[in-house]
Amino acid sequence: MIALAIGLVIVLAASSAFLGARKLFTNDTDVRSVQDTVRFTRHVAQRLIRQAGYSDYAPDHQPDGASVVASGVALSGNSKGPFDLSLAGASNTTVSKTLAEFGSTDSDRVHGSDSLMVRFFGRSNVDGSDADGTMHDCFGVAQTGPATFNDRAWNILYVDIATDGHPELYCKRRAGNGTVDVKELARGVELLKVVYGFDANDDSVPDTWLEAKEIEAKAATAGTDAYVQWLNVVAVRVGMVVRSNRPNAEWKQVGDAANYKLFPLGRDFPGIVFEPPDDGRFRAVSTFTVMLRNVQRDPA
Repeated sequence: MIALAIGLVIVLAASSAFLGARKLFTNDTDVRSVQDTVRFTRHVAQRLIRQAGYSDYAPDHQPDGASVVASGVALSGNSKGPFDLSLAGASNTTVSKTLAEFGSTDSDRVHGSDSLMVRFFGRSNVDGSDADGTMHDCFGVAQTGPATFNDRAWNILYVDIATDGHPELYCKRRAGNGTVDVKELARGVELLKVVYGFDANDDSVPDTWLEAKEIEAKAATAGTDAYVQWLNVVAVRVGMVVRSNRPNAEWKQVGDAANYKLFPLGRDFPGIVFEPPDDGRFRAVSTFTVMLRNVQRDPA
């Protein structure tokens, strides 16, 4: 009997150790997955935003030294609408997976996420045949120098619910044959919020931060088209909320739910808040600001 009792104690201890190790491994896997998603989405979004408005100002010479490949900037013309801009977006929006659009403000069904559209010229090798590998879209595909203004690469970032019910960050781009192509970039991205550094006095420094809907409202107040106001954007601040895949009963909220509010754009933007459901999932906030490298206004 004593031996049996000792054996049971050993079995219970071993079982507890095994279950504890398994739980620790599961939690560690969830945390690492969220951290990897944060790093990847930051990299993709920052790279795209830095490319916004890129034009090839310097023409290249062919190997014979005589022929010249014209610069892409010669193709730039005055924007006629938001989709012709190098950078624009919508607030609280739902984005179609099949249409060439970035959604309309206040049409969202996923926690009030925004969309962000980035357009830029590609760049080809000196002989003009293939992309030189300096400009890439959100799929990682190198972009060639376009022949017309409308051939600029475009990429649209947005959040939607996948078929299995989990939120994901998507990117929509124009494929080589001109059709719309959509790919899931990262699983578990619950929220995407974007504000824009608005330059009101032409000194290339943000004077205020506005959401897309506020830029649209400013255009309506001024009696101008929205694209006129978008040309004053000189910086972009992006915030994302990323969650783990599995719920965890041990991570349930305790006490006041207000203590669990998340500020995707930081506490400097108290009006933009995400209140996560009490599902025990691990969550992380990713926030970053990118100054636009390329002029958004057309050159004189």
